[in-house]
Amino acid sequence: MGARARQPPEPDGNPNEVLRKLPEADLDTFTELRFQADEAAAQLDPELENAVGFTHFDTASSQDNLITVLMTRDDLHKLPSQTLVRVKSQADKRSYLGVVVRGPFSEPDAVAANSTIAVGVVVQGKKLSYTFDYHGRAEIEILGEERGSTLIPPGHRPRPKSPVFLLDDEESEHVLGMEGELCLGMVVGYKEMEARIDALDKSVLPRHTGIIGTTGGGKSTTVATLIHRAQSSGIATIVFDVEGEYTHVDQPTDELTMLAALERRRQVPEGVKDLHIHHLTGRDTRNRRHKHRHPFALNFSTLSPHAIAEILEMTDAQQERFHKAYEVTKLLLEDLKIFPKTPDEQRQLLELDELSTGYPRMTLSHLLDVVSTYIHVLSSEGRAESKSKAKGASRQAPLLPGESTEESAAEAVPSQGPQLFSEFKEHKHRVLARVNEQSSRNEVSWKALFGRLLRLRRLKIFDVGAAPGVDYDSMLTPGRVSVIDLSDTDSPQLNNLVIADILRGLQERQEERYQRAQEHNRPIDPVLIIIEEAHEFLSASRITQMPVLFEQVARIAKRGRKRWLGLVFVTQLPQHLPNEVLGLLNNFIIHKMTDSTVISRMQKSVGGIDESLWGRVPRLAPGQAIASFSSFKRPLMIAVDPAPVKRLLVD
Repeated sequence: MGARARQPPEPDGNPNEVLRKLPEADLDTFTELRFQADEAAAQLDPELENAVGFTHFDTASSQDNLITVLMTRDDLHKLPSQTLVRVKSQADKRSYLGVVVRGPFSEPDAVAANSTIAVGVVVQGKKLSYTFDYHGRAEIEILGEERGSTLIPPGHRPRPKSPVFLLDDEESEHVLGMEGELCLGMVVGYKEMEARIDALDKSVLPRHTGIIGTTGGGKSTTVATLIHRAQSSGIATIVFDVEGEYTHVDQPTDELTMLAALERRRQVPEGVKDLHIHHLTGRDTRNRRHKHRHPFALNFSTLSPHAIAEILEMTDAQQERFHKAYEVTKLLLEDLKIFPKTPDEQRQLLELDELSTGYPRMTLSHLLDVVSTYIHVLSSEGRAESKSKAKGASRQAPLLPGESTEESAAEAVPSQGPQLFSEFKEHKHRVLARVNEQSSRNEVSWKALFGRLLRLRRLKIFDVGAAPGVDYDSMLTPGRVSVIDLSDTDSPQLNNLVIADILRGLQERQEERYQRAQEHNRPIDPVLIIIEEAHEFLSASRITQMPVLFEQVARIAKRGRKRWLGLVFVTQLPQHLPNEVLGLLNNFIIHKMTDSTVISRMQKSVGGIDESLWGRVPRLAPGQAIASFSSFKRPLMIAVDPAPVKRLLVD
């Protein structure tokens, strides 16, 4: 047999212990090396002592604007996600600002993380006390190259082994744009940094905002917090509340989880001041005991006929007859000197835009009378009367001075005629004459139109005698919160009529205030309008059927940017909002969404949010959100502040 193979010496101590003591000679060698390393370190740039990492070499998989940073295990905790850093590329004397977008990750020093030995050491953790030393790796996105006090788009990449430094909180807040008195919450990744916006910066809130996310993600808390913060900033805040959820925001919250969250943030429960609740006459509100309740009715004359036809989802045939009846009603109002009466009203008529408003002093009863007359004229009774009148007119006596042909014919052939209810009933012959001049056919379509308009009148919300209209001046009072409670309507169509009409009225009144402010060279008071369940108002299917309504909203959104009229659309179904609506928004607060198709579509519509943040959206905890505001340097993940106000929980 050959010589026996030499066996390694038995390790001292625990047989499972991989490490063993070095021989004395080897220990002396390592001591000398350490001494030399300490001497070399003493000659290094002292600034490097503050570095938390160094840029790595690029690889074939490297991406533009993304840099890999390596750090020691001791510095690993210093670079959480969203941390701002400065990279000093010493080789070419360039300085960059960046933000951690991926990681930090832990990797072993000696071997690849997926190697057999690394895996074996970890899974045998119960048996082996040995492990590899490790380091950290993170990906940073370059925000720009520093040139003096400005940040310019980067034309180069930091060189490998460039030191990376943390920005202090004060500089980080300045770089990220966290300036202003309106606090939304805390920036995730920082201990004390608050996500703040300047409520009086025209480039922020008047640029319009979308609050998006699934049910339970925290949208309602965000809205309640925004209402509280906006009111505290002196902004007139108007909320279209389809569930009555915000009708008690003048009271402090009593929800236990919210109280605990407020205590952690060192905040106190507090209701908003100066709350006013508006609701349709004949409808209820979820806060019946509130001292500032305002029932209101709508004026039919302020609604665009095109918007009415769209919201009521009329067929093409019904729309054609509706617009014909509308034109005849306008002629009758002029004939009977109801409108216009004065030269000023005549000039007002010349400037009338029926794509945004209706015909002054026209009521729903006026229009119903005309439609009823068309139905009568097209009926067998009406056709028989027409023939009788024609025969009677051919045999009648000469006209008296001042007598018209229509009046004479009407007296010659007595008839009950159509049943009218407005002041038109005193001039039935004139109504019949105008209808006969604008002849039509198809009695069935006229009856279908009459049915739709009759259902509208049965709502008893138009031109109600004792009920006042909407008090827009009251709503636009600085620091006032006006909740329009639509919880008792049970009709998306009715809600849309109310929202469309009040939006138009607010825009017109704000336009007047803007003109006065310009004339007196003073600033205009800002207004924030929050529309809950925005997908019911402006869904893709609705704006396809209702282009005029969307144009109204688009006009308000575009003109509102200069006139301090900011819109906030809130929805849990962003997939129903068309690109045209999303295109009106510049700011987003995105809560949890789990549908990958919806997230993918939102990625295409909302620019500036990097892939790493989108990847977090399905896993966001309640109250967390991705906030993207025009004043922020980049979108951030935030923990929205708990709402200090009372919010009603709805099913």
